[in-house]
Amino acid sequence: MADLILVATLAAWLFFVFCVWQSLRLLGGWRPATARVLRSDYTESQQREDFWSFGMTMFTSRGWNWRDGEDSRLIEDDVEFTTADGLLQRAVVRRQVHRGWRPSLYYPVWYDTADPARVTVLGPWFWGLMAVLALVLTVMLARTAAASGVLASLLA
Repeated sequence: MADLILVATLAAWLFFVFCVWQSLRLLGGWRPATARVLRSDYTESQQREDFWSFGMTMFTSRGWNWRDGEDSRLIEDDVEFTTADGLLQRAVVRRQVHRGWRPSLYYPVWYDTADPARVTVLGPWFWGLMAVLALVLTVMLARTAAASGVLASLLA
């Protein structure tokens, strides 16, 4: 059990470091833009099927996918947005949407200023929030390890 606590603490710490790095990277060289959906792989008929299937995705034409979340679908959108230089750019973006509901046709994306074809919907504020949650988990696991005497036995 002690080994599991230490491995979980290390994994939570590494996830915290990754989230901070992602957030700083996005704040450093990426810019926000409003994207307009040109084409989506989540059609209106699939949305209706998902809405009326009451969560039973195996009987829909889209089926079950391990990347879909609870009551959500991972979809790909072909989007266009205007960069800060005024250039119109196109990209393919993956995002999670609520199953059975019509996705928004306009949403914020973050693009790399060095390569505007690199686009993400997960901005620095998302990664900052994940970093805070990972830090809370790391502290909780470290306190559990200290209270159970795991750290004392390792340092002795």
